[in-house]
Amino acid sequence: MSTEFIAGVIAGGAIGWFLDTWLGTMPLFLIIFMGLGTAAGVVNVIRSANAISTRAAADKGKDQGGAPPTDKV
Repeated sequence: MSTEFIAGVIAGGAIGWFLDTWLGTMPLFLIIFMGLGTAAGVVNVIRSANAISTRAAADKGKDQGGAPPTDKV
């Protein structure tokens, strides 16, 4: 999950740096796109965590084999 966050920050920073060097507006777009990349990275991490949580909850209800459950407490 951390790679998704880092990838968003790096991609946003790279796009911002490219636009700043092309337009000569250092560091305006770098800051803007770094923030957007960070936000996109956070969204991706939350989305991945939810998917993992949903998958774990679905797996918990499946039969894992072994002894059958008993009704005794």
